[in-house]
Amino acid sequence: MSIRNPISTLLAVSALAAAASPAIAQDAMMAGDGMMSGDIRTISVTIENLTSGQGFSPSFFISRAADGDALFALDATASDPLVSVAEGGNIGGFSSWAAGELGASLGDAALAIHTLPGQTRTLTIHVDAAYPVVDGVWMLGMTNDGFSGISGVNAYELTEPVTIEVRGYDAGSEINNEKKGFLGALGEGNQRDPENGVITYHTGIRADADAPAEWQFDPNTPVARVTLSPAH
Repeated sequence: MSIRNPISTLLAVSALAAAASPAIAQDAMMAGDGMMSGDIRTISVTIENLTSGQGFSPSFFISRAADGDALFALDATASDPLVSVAEGGNIGGFSSWAAGELGASLGDAALAIHTLPGQTRTLTIHVDAAYPVVDGVWMLGMTNDGFSGISGVNAYELTEPVTIEVRGYDAGSEINNEKKGFLGALGEGNQRDPENGVITYHTGIRADADAPAEWQFDPNTPVARVTLSPAH
């Protein structure tokens, strides 16, 4: 499945997020009754934006089989749905794919709204013995094709909360030109400058073109803190 839809500028959608309280959870469970069985466990997932100038797009999470395909992996080619997230913050491709995979390759799927710098967002997702692993992704909103997320966390075995600090990634799908017209966050379009590369760690914002210095982040330190907590 291949979806790469443009979205409105991050400036507009961030205004919607700013209207919400930072601690408010936004939860959208997609799993229907009967798709999971046995010892179903509820996991609370909290994302904390550690940056000072990178708003996060809506985030998308799945629970999957331990040997299932991850949402992303270093040195791999980004899928079309991941490209849509990394270039435009659009989780629609992943959502459509998940709707057809629940009860097959996926146990559950969930999302949360934008997370601005300094904010947190919390969602819940379900895991069981067949679908114990949790993955999640979101866009680094002020980049050409930057994103972050978690991959391969066995949440079914958690007895206490676990916190993971995650870095920024580059999808390798668009050159980091940092120019107007290619950065949706500047409000001047969503043109593409294809790179045809693979997923790597992001090298940060240079701020030598049109991207302002306020968007810079240290590529060697975490951009987010993700805490997974089992319900008791």
